Amino acid sequence: MKHLLWVVGLISLALGTYFIYQYMYARAGDTDRSNLIYGGVLFGISLIFWGVFFFRKFREEGEQDISITKF
Repeated sequence: MKHLLWVVGLISLALGTYFIYQYMYARAGDTDRSNLIYGGVLFGISLIFWGVFFFRKFREEGEQDISITKF
């Protein structure tokens, strides 16, 4: 499950970067901002998934440290 969160976060980061790139290098007369919105939303999703991943990882490591010191 942890690796799935990491992979989905990486994929959403890559897609967000792609949409931001498409927005930045669009033609000068093109005023469509949907690529910018998509890119921002995907960056946000990426941060959420990576935040959950690291929270679970460090909580698990913290529980292991506590159980070692109890003995």
